[in-house]
Amino acid sequence: MGNCLNLIDAAHLELVITAHDTYLKTCKAAGVDIPRNKGPNLDARFLDHAVFETLHRMRKDDGHPSFDTIRAFFIEGIPLYETAGLRTLDHIQICVTNVQQILGFFHVPNPKDFAYR
Repeated sequence: MGNCLNLIDAAHLELVITAHDTYLKTCKAAGVDIPRNKGPNLDARFLDHAVFETLHRMRKDDGHPSFDTIRAFFIEGIPLYETAGLRTLDHIQICVTNVQQILGFFHVPNPKDFAYR
């Protein structure tokens, strides 16, 4: 995954928090309204986009290498069973920001083809 911003790692979350704080200060100083994430599932992520763009710019300005990929875990859906720590739509998303990291791709089979029942 190259130089990965791994949002499953707490240390990397601090980078995003710092970028968010910096973005808010920049908007306030410029007198610009802060965008909001919108939509029924917050799928229009205007604020998140601005924060990540700020993080990328901060790294570039500080002479740090760009992130090749970003990985995050999303907790969604209903619990698999009572008191379960897993939900029906939990998933990991990977955003590739450097296409050089893509070495190939494959078709993922339907998980229902491998049912254990």
